[in-house]
Amino acid sequence: MTVHARRLLPAFVRDAGRREWLFSLRTFAASMLALLIALVLGLDKPQWCMATVYIVAQPLGGMVVAKGLYRLIGTVCGASMALLLVSLSDQQHVFFFIAIAAWLGLCTFCASLLRNFRSYAFVLAGYTALIIGLPAALQPDAAFATAVARVTEISLGIVCASLASVLVWPLPASRAYLERAREQLRALISLVADSAAGRLDNAALQERRRALLTSGIALENLRENALFDSARLRRRAGLCRRLGHEMLAMITSVGPLNAYITRYADEHRQNSLDQLLAGVAALDPEQDFVQLRERLSGLHQQAQALARALRGDQVEGTEQRFYALQLALEHCSELCDRLRSSVVIYAMLSDQTPQTPWRAGTSRLHLDYRQALRNAVRAVIAIGAAVTLWYLSAASQGPQIVIMTGVICALFSTRDDPVGAASGFMKGAATAALLAVLYRLVLLPGSEGFAALVWWLAPTYVLAGLAMTRPSSAAIGTAVTVFFPVLLDIGPTQDFTATPLFNNILGLALGMSMPVLAFLLIWPSDDAASARRRLCRDLCQTLARWPIHRRRPRHQMETILYDRIGLLLPKLNPDQERDGELLRGAMACVTLGLGLLYLDALCRRGVPDPVRLSLTRLVRDTQRALRQGGEDRWLALAGDTDSVLRQCQRAYREAHSEGERRRLVRAVVRLRMQINIIRGYAGFFLAGSGAIAWQGLEVRGAA
Repeated sequence: MTVHARRLLPAFVRDAGRREWLFSLRTFAASMLALLIALVLGLDKPQWCMATVYIVAQPLGGMVVAKGLYRLIGTVCGASMALLLVSLSDQQHVFFFIAIAAWLGLCTFCASLLRNFRSYAFVLAGYTALIIGLPAALQPDAAFATAVARVTEISLGIVCASLASVLVWPLPASRAYLERAREQLRALISLVADSAAGRLDNAALQERRRALLTSGIALENLRENALFDSARLRRRAGLCRRLGHEMLAMITSVGPLNAYITRYADEHRQNSLDQLLAGVAALDPEQDFVQLRERLSGLHQQAQALARALRGDQVEGTEQRFYALQLALEHCSELCDRLRSSVVIYAMLSDQTPQTPWRAGTSRLHLDYRQALRNAVRAVIAIGAAVTLWYLSAASQGPQIVIMTGVICALFSTRDDPVGAASGFMKGAATAALLAVLYRLVLLPGSEGFAALVWWLAPTYVLAGLAMTRPSSAAIGTAVTVFFPVLLDIGPTQDFTATPLFNNILGLALGMSMPVLAFLLIWPSDDAASARRRLCRDLCQTLARWPIHRRRPRHQMETILYDRIGLLLPKLNPDQERDGELLRGAMACVTLGLGLLYLDALCRRGVPDPVRLSLTRLVRDTQRALRQGGEDRWLALAGDTDSVLRQCQRAYREAHSEGERRRLVRAVVRLRMQINIIRGYAGFFLAGSGAIAWQGLEVRGAA
């Protein structure tokens, strides 16, 4: 094919590789198998089998099984609720519509709080109840038969898609998870080595941390799917979570080390520390895991021994030099220890070493109840508007308008930008309508037999499958595969007349317009300024309300904060100064929160009583400042932190035991970091507390 001819092809065809073609052909074969079985069984809506295959289709086997399982759960729950509401309403249609709108709102609320395919189960439970319940409410005698038929058709599509993903050109999600985990680990080792060598300025560090954060969150999402197709990983699910926690923690810990290298390394040189940093800088991510583990263990022990040696009876040189060296050693020790843990855990997961007892991890996500409630109310209002339109117009397409409104609301209300997400879906629906007119009125009336039907459907479905593999065209391809068979109305007996087709197209258009209007008019999606406000607010309020006294592990706070950052990263442009500052403020917020946990832990590990009381009060005052805001309160917090720091320094000079001296040094190091964050990122925290609008990191008088 000539270069000019290739340019005429769509990008999803022009750039498709072997994997994309295999995915498209495999999914088309599964959909045709589901259609054939449905026709043989005499199911009245076999198009739902075809649509289900493409809805659950994913490039990785575990993802198909996971999505199919949650779709089946959502479908059964939705069908059961539909039957319950029909039986309770007893042909009282007003009660039924109020109840079904409330159910859809509840499912939208839950779907907004959850992630991945768990969220999808609630989406399905919401609109399946509408798809089954609305026709059943109009014809109660056929309610049970309708519910059984829909569940059967959807189950058949799930089974065919799952079998095809496992048996035909399989690509296990577990293998992809281990490959990406290895890539993430290599990138982290390179980041730590480059930071220790002084090869990163602040801009380069932030860019690499942002990329690692994005890939780390994607890896956590892939982990959930990998557990569905690997019994070995399911038995080691705790280790998988622990690996994710360790790698996320390194993204935080590398910041203070890089700050020491760029600010203090030349001023406070120390031969032993220089040798340690040179050893860290020489880390090779391609090294054999046994040698890498031993090297990291040696560096960790070297950092701890050097820190002990520096803690003499007298502070060597100036206090600033002493505590700067302690900061570097503490974070070198932590990074080497976490890298060693990550290497060992990955080796156990990939069967490179026998499994040994290791502390497992747990996962927690950020829950935005306010946004979830908005999404639920918006869905209820849209359904109410569609029902009102049906009642006032008495249109024959009324049931289809209400059903389509519910489907679109359930699918897109949970998105941060529902209008943008629905726009591609609307383009695909328009394409499906044009294709349905062509096929139903021109191509199919002259063909006979299942083989001819497959021949005609192949070009459309193979191209749509290719479009689904490309993010920019995935919504269009998915909409074509969902709406095209519904508009085509393939069944045991085919009707090729134009009137039902155009009625369905009109109902589809009106049904899609109602939720889009709701998205535009009722709590419209965030612009860049709103995204900044939400990020500041959510992070600061998470820290302000965190139950520190309950002694929850560090990774729970860390995963929640990073999850919130990851959700809003796509809305931020780090090349713009304000967005870059916002990302730095968000990372500083994570460090501040971990510092509060660390100071609280020190209070329980044997520091003098006056110091423990001061640290406890400081943690409480910091959370209060985050919660209540106020520039004067925030600036006073910096002064209070400095007073506690000096108290810890005095206690260090008077301490006698090595353990107490070690804890007091760590308290001073952490308090120095807290002061730098409070003063350097005051604008972020004041915006998060609602005291001021986001205008940048600096606030007059904060320096």
